[in-house]
Amino acid sequence: MNNTSYTFWKETLSGTPDGETLEKMNSAEISDAFSSNISFGTGGLRGVMGLGTNRINTYTVRRVTCGLAKTILLSDKPRAVAVAYDTRHNSSTLAQEVCATLSAFGIAVHVFDKAMPTPALSFAVRHLGLGWGVVLTASHNPQEYNGYKVYNNQGVQVTDSMANEITKNINTVEFFEQIPDPQPNLITIIDEKTSDAYERQIISFLGGTRIRAPKDFIIVYSALHGAGANSVPSVLEKMGFEIICTQQNPDGSFGGIKTPNPEEPIVYTQALAAAEQHGAKLILATDPDCDRVGVMVRTKNGFEPLTGNQIGALLIDYLVKTRGVKPGDTVITTIVSGMLGELVAKASGLGFKRLLTGFKYIGDYAEHLPTDKSFFFGYEESYGFLAGDGARDKDAVIASALIAQMAAHYTQEGLTLLDQWIQLSQTHGYCLESLYSMNIPISNQKAIMTKLRANFSIDGMTKLEDFSTGFDDLPPADVLKLHFSDGSWAAVRPSGTEPKIKLYTGVCADTIGKAKSKLEVLNKKLLPILDV
Repeated sequence: MNNTSYTFWKETLSGTPDGETLEKMNSAEISDAFSSNISFGTGGLRGVMGLGTNRINTYTVRRVTCGLAKTILLSDKPRAVAVAYDTRHNSSTLAQEVCATLSAFGIAVHVFDKAMPTPALSFAVRHLGLGWGVVLTASHNPQEYNGYKVYNNQGVQVTDSMANEITKNINTVEFFEQIPDPQPNLITIIDEKTSDAYERQIISFLGGTRIRAPKDFIIVYSALHGAGANSVPSVLEKMGFEIICTQQNPDGSFGGIKTPNPEEPIVYTQALAAAEQHGAKLILATDPDCDRVGVMVRTKNGFEPLTGNQIGALLIDYLVKTRGVKPGDTVITTIVSGMLGELVAKASGLGFKRLLTGFKYIGDYAEHLPTDKSFFFGYEESYGFLAGDGARDKDAVIASALIAQMAAHYTQEGLTLLDQWIQLSQTHGYCLESLYSMNIPISNQKAIMTKLRANFSIDGMTKLEDFSTGFDDLPPADVLKLHFSDGSWAAVRPSGTEPKIKLYTGVCADTIGKAKSKLEVLNKKLLPILDV
């Protein structure tokens, strides 16, 4: 516990409601809340909301924004920032703090007047010609979390070098440091023209015409009480789809869902009930800031989920069929994404590149492709997808529209998306993946990864790639990737935004049965070593 920080906060806030809250904190709460200063990295800030130097609150957000303001004033990029926020508790309040602080430094601010998807923020930066973007969100984390992400003038979340520069400037700022008064005249609202332009570029990418979906093709869409409610239904309706919406009202408690993550089966309970009631063929669910989308499809066995790897491979194949391939078209994914997308892309004549985990790397790579190459599609196994040039971050709005269009296309051919995945697998091989997460405090993760590097030896392993010092032209990252003689692979990495270490495994085989067996054997090898 940092008693000095706690005492300073308590004395500074004495006589205020926050000061009274600090007085009531017990020793364990004080120890955790003041253990350190919450850190800023390539993922920005993310943490539990509450008072303290290690918490997300107006004081920590103000300090970080002062550091960002100093960075902006020293840069050659426009001194103008777009600000967005999701539906989490305090997101709009924290966004107001960001706007006021930036304006105090003479920086122009353009802020959305309602919760909007994170990719809409990326689009707004690009569309309005701004220098920077900030979004207040903790993505799919539990409801007690919030966060703060920074974007550059290309609409890409800042990568390592800029994050380090911002951190350096944050460290020059003291808590409760006096700053100039806000300048309200520098704060303007991002109006409907920009939101409409965001939707129009999505619809234009998809062909600009209403889809001829089968009459009984009904979609259930769940916003999980997040920002997607302000974009996804509008786009799907303009495309001509019949949609049933559920969990649309903004709610920082997410209707009681502990973790509003479309990878978790529990979040589909209400959507499944609505789908059964209305005879829907497809379920889409987006996370609170609407940058990731999960999918369930009706089959003869009821509704079945698709993984992010399955969706990524399907979308690559569908985009090839409907848009064709030009020389230099490139698909970008991550080192922990599965194999089927790569096999489909390369068989279709597409370039293919794997990067570190984090869509910021995909967005940055897409923005800096050589002149003889062009961005075709980007995806992560964790339900993040991007097509088109509107945004440079994963975009669940365009992904939802694409998935709906693709599902309608195959429905007209008498196929579900799962049927089409089977057809792709029969051609390229059945690729299956799994993900296990170990709950490990962030403070303990480095020691565990060091131990693994020193002792990793598994039967059948042919190569160990250690990304900690950089590998394959990628920047350093705390990741280990294993390759096996039968073509299977595994990767281990700390989450970076959650107190977890993650184990990814993947296999390919010529039948689904063989693939399931190989995956089971591989996991049995690895899980005991990782003490899961």
